[in-house]
Amino acid sequence: MKFLNIIITFTILFQSTAQAKLLDKISAIVDDNIITLSQIVRVGKNLAIKKNVAPMIYDKASFTNEEILNISVNKLLIRAKLAELGYTIADDQVEAQIKGNEKRLNVDRKALMSFLNQQGSTFDEYFETLREAIEYSYFISRVISPNISVSEQDVKNTYFKKNIKDSRLNFKYTLIDYAIAVDVLPKLDKKQMEEVVRQYRINGNLPEAYSTLTATNLDDISEEGIAIELKNLLKHTDEGSISLASTMNGQHHIFYVAKKDLVESEEFTKQKDKIHDELFEVAVKSEALVWFERERNKHFIKYSL
Repeated sequence: MKFLNIIITFTILFQSTAQAKLLDKISAIVDDNIITLSQIVRVGKNLAIKKNVAPMIYDKASFTNEEILNISVNKLLIRAKLAELGYTIADDQVEAQIKGNEKRLNVDRKALMSFLNQQGSTFDEYFETLREAIEYSYFISRVISPNISVSEQDVKNTYFKKNIKDSRLNFKYTLIDYAIAVDVLPKLDKKQMEEVVRQYRINGNLPEAYSTLTATNLDDISEEGIAIELKNLLKHTDEGSISLASTMNGQHHIFYVAKKDLVESEEFTKQKDKIHDELFEVAVKSEALVWFERERNKHFIKYSL
């Protein structure tokens, strides 16, 4: 009899919960999870705390309901992926993080609760947002970051572009000079020559009109003493790229920039770690967008916002 009463009580509670969900507008269904409009609205009213606890997720001053819904869907996709990897953020792990934050900030639980109340938030909301932040960080480190590589060349090219107008920049190059005499090719099509050189570097083949093209290695070429036209040409060419075609001293030239270094690199040394982190962050966001788009095809997702 006691067991029967338990079953009846559970059934009534389940029906009440289901009815409450139906009364609240359903904004989306993700597999067996329901996201309601009231949940979306509540997040919007609680952004100050969420941006403080999970700035990598809530990274804008404001969000539309559609954007918040998208974040909520992404959270469930991340949670499903971590579960697939055998990783679940337990309550005690979140609690340990909260205690660590309290110790670091020299506040107790009472002060934290008071602060959350002043911000119009609750401890439960703070708790779940912190869980969301921990999940996201683990997702980035385990799923996204292994697919990203920011090379030294990427960092240098970005630095050069940011500082291209700085007259103090002095470069040293390792080049391959692809050249052909003007009298052999009197009517130069620059784009055609650039494509010929690009293909020649790939397969070693040359069209008949370019059969006399030469390739000369030029090592440790500094800007001192070279023509201003060539200096400007190389300055605007990234390491690992070919320059625009130009005509000098009776020949048409295209230069492949194998290496491009600053002669005075102290300023670059100061900035390169920051530039690397900025490029990595951009790459993470781009890769994550692709991942979420791909992952949506693996789940049942229905929007009704």
